[in-house]
Amino acid sequence: MKKMVWAGVALTAVILAGCGANTAQSSSATQTNPTTSPTQAVSNGTTNTNLSSQSESPVLKSQTVTLTILPGGRLGPDGKMHDTYTDPDFTVVQGVPVTLTVYNYDGGSHTLTNSDLGLNLQAKGSTKKGVPAVTTVTFTPTKEGDFKWQCMDPCDGDNQDWAMTHEGYMQGTIHVVPYANKQYVYLTIKDGLQYASADGKRHDSYSPANLTVQQGIPVQVTVENFDTGQHSITAPDLNLNQVIQGAKKDGVPTTTTFTFTPEKSGTFHWLCTIQCDGNGWAMSHDGYMAGNITVNP
Repeated sequence: MKKMVWAGVALTAVILAGCGANTAQSSSATQTNPTTSPTQAVSNGTTNTNLSSQSESPVLKSQTVTLTILPGGRLGPDGKMHDTYTDPDFTVVQGVPVTLTVYNYDGGSHTLTNSDLGLNLQAKGSTKKGVPAVTTVTFTPTKEGDFKWQCMDPCDGDNQDWAMTHEGYMQGTIHVVPYANKQYVYLTIKDGLQYASADGKRHDSYSPANLTVQQGIPVQVTVENFDTGQHSITAPDLNLNQVIQGAKKDGVPTTTTFTFTPEKSGTFHWLCTIQCDGNGWAMSHDGYMAGNITVNP
């Protein structure tokens, strides 16, 4: 296996399919002094008295982003299916710690690497089809701007590492926006995605099925649906009932974005209420087409 070097930068890294080598650099971006952000006080464990005296709005304390790697999951302009991260372009808030998790359904390892953010997630490969390897790292984006990331491990082998050098597959952009009380969540839906030991079959699934958000702060949810069928995210206790449209063709997902604000803390059950997974098994089993939304104070 060849060893990749990326613009002389030491690597450190996360999710699903193998990738090749192309220099990934952040775009030029205006940098904001993080000491002026209300989240700087939060991340340092101190209290921003000016903020609390000016507003009673909650302060974003942390943010959670989860991505998924699908081997041969996304259709390319060349008419072939390529390895891909889902939601390869994602947004985080400057100055607020990010827990980044990758669910890798590919048997090969991958990375998510950007030197300017000190980010080098190294996602382990799956050891069983339908059972993802899960890798998590934490980082705090101190710079505002758009930062290109790349997978540095060989991948998309049947296509000569094509996905490693094409944006939206095993490359993408991290958008670091100025501080605001807004949370960003990314979900993937795929038919026949996840293995269940209960029956030895693979079932329709959200990835991830369990979410963690903060009370009182708007949550922007982006869902990539690779299944041609419709699904929903329905949580009556959160007044949430969003329909997700199906993909028009294999490998070309729909993208649905919606926002809700969790007004109370606790753990709230959600499920898909639209018939799916053939006999509907996944609809009644948490971790597949049902799960929990944890709302922290």
